[in-house]
Amino acid sequence: METMAAGDVTTAHPERVDCVLDAQYPYFYLSENTSLINPGLSTWTGMVTAARGKLQMQVPWTAERVHVVTEIHPGEPDDVIEAYDDVIEFGYSSATGLAAVLDWSQTLAGPVDLLPGDHRLRYHVREAVEPGAGSAVVAEALIQLWPAKLGEKEELRITGALGNFWHPGARLRSVWNGL
Repeated sequence: METMAAGDVTTAHPERVDCVLDAQYPYFYLSENTSLINPGLSTWTGMVTAARGKLQMQVPWTAERVHVVTEIHPGEPDDVIEAYDDVIEFGYSSATGLAAVLDWSQTLAGPVDLLPGDHRLRYHVREAVEPGAGSAVVAEALIQLWPAKLGEKEELRITGALGNFWHPGARLRSVWNGL
């Protein structure tokens, strides 16, 4: 994690973990290695699935790698939703305050330190072509966490193939509203 100087504005400089994962399988984990099931998230939600002690985060199946950025904010972060294809938000209860980003094989990619307790988690994902690598497709994922009351899942933006696959209701609602 980056260290911050005493005069830094924390909302502009959140605690940040940055890693690149192999996407042999189209998912990665945010795990606290506990036996608790996250009470703020149903066990099946589409782009994110809660299981015992971890969240499984789906990425586009065409990606060869996934660049994951995890940010811990002291309050609700700036809105960057329009920069991503698909964005969902939900309540996340941290039992330990010590989470980790794990690749599909559950190998540690980066530690994530946050306070134990209730948070909101906003998961952003998009596809991109990696510069200088021919036509290699990478997924870019942004996880933003901040202390807040638990709440239901919200589909904030569903425009990509991944979101429309896992959250077809968003596509159907937009078609229905257009009639």
